[in-house]
Amino acid sequence: MTSCGSGEKVDATNISAGNDLSAGTVNNYGNANSGNPISATDDKAGKHKEDHMSDSVLPSVTMTASAENTTENLIVKYEVQNHTDQPIYIWDLMIGYSGNEQVIDKDAAYIFFAEPKTIRLIRAELPLPSTFDIARKEIPYARILANGEKISGMIRLKHPVKENSPYYPPVTSENEASVNCSEINLLVGWTRVRPGMQITERTISGQKVYAIRGTWDPPHQEILQETMPVQAELFTYTTPFERMLPVK
Repeated sequence: MTSCGSGEKVDATNISAGNDLSAGTVNNYGNANSGNPISATDDKAGKHKEDHMSDSVLPSVTMTASAENTTENLIVKYEVQNHTDQPIYIWDLMIGYSGNEQVIDKDAAYIFFAEPKTIRLIRAELPLPSTFDIARKEIPYARILANGEKISGMIRLKHPVKENSPYYPPVTSENEASVNCSEINLLVGWTRVRPGMQITERTISGQKVYAIRGTWDPPHQEILQETMPVQAELFTYTTPFERMLPVK
């Protein structure tokens, strides 16, 4: 079973680091160009004939996206449509801080390099790092998307674009290398309401958001993804740095 908190730093003392997904295993999420929902259920652990169906057999949740590299910013716009007969939650509200106050960072994403020349942008829950322990885990807030409706989002990254993880200090000139990339791989997490979830409405940055807590059976989240051709420079870590995919 999966246990999580959402939208804040969550105590990770009793959370296993075994949820790690290393970079380069994108095939676990299916066709990177489909823009369609791709089940994160592990085939070996799944096949549950429960009273709640897997998201993979529900009518589609789809995503379209576009990317543009300007002189000042790398911009990715996306739109998610809910074709199911029930509301879903999109885990794409990234956490930032203004002083000690928590805010929604409307421009941010987790950023990782992926071979051979890909910038991977993630708005979803990440696993814990596998090589060291952390005290508190960061999980994005969620937005609700009613059945039959659509919702849009945008990632705006200022140049120079650098790898970004909630578990590592920012890359600096002391430990960076430049890579010329030719595509963007965008991954956005979502979930339907699952037995065991505790969903709390909050107001952050004047916006109504949802924190999802509790324990529920896999999959932890579903992943939408889209890959777009774009030429862009990425500054990567030269020191040890774990590149991740979203938690299953």
